[in-house]
Amino acid sequence: MNADATASRSLPGDGDLLARLEVRDEFALAALYDRHSAYAHAIALRILGAPDEAEEVTQDVFWRLWKGNIRYDSSRGRFSTWLYAMTRNRSLDRLRARRRQPATDPMPETPVFRAPEDPEDEAGAAQKRRRVLAALSALPDEQRRAIELCFYEGLTHREAAERLKEPLGTVKGRVKLAMDKLRVSLRGIESVS
Repeated sequence: MNADATASRSLPGDGDLLARLEVRDEFALAALYDRHSAYAHAIALRILGAPDEAEEVTQDVFWRLWKGNIRYDSSRGRFSTWLYAMTRNRSLDRLRARRRQPATDPMPETPVFRAPEDPEDEAGAAQKRRRVLAALSALPDEQRRAIELCFYEGLTHREAAERLKEPLGTVKGRVKLAMDKLRVSLRGIESVS
């Protein structure tokens, strides 16, 4: 057994860290942030296209988790899946707000807190991004386009159907097929790092 495998076994799992988070354990928050922030940031960056905004969304999601404003329900799936969905939703909210904001109204400056860069974390996040991009590019064009419109551009299924000039049911079916294929091809991605 290599040193990395031994070290990863000694770290508490997400469930243990979440239980410790309930009693305001700062180490638990830091450990969850270290484990998941790079991938959450990558999701926000892909949607928003702006590093500062992606960092703000990532910070906001973890801040809400710490304050108890959002709660994870283990009966609904894995913590990482839930966290990444929260990140995606907050990113889409920001994207929609940006679209509603007049072009002449500059975004207010807000301080951005950055996590220290760790080459191993960066390498792991880069490897995850490559796997996601490879999985997306392996999808049939019509399924990939439906996923990109709904998940990265923030369109509803109905808006995507209008843009693609396809029936709503067709777009919903393509999204479901694509998600099923992505789920299979990305199985175990959280262990990649």
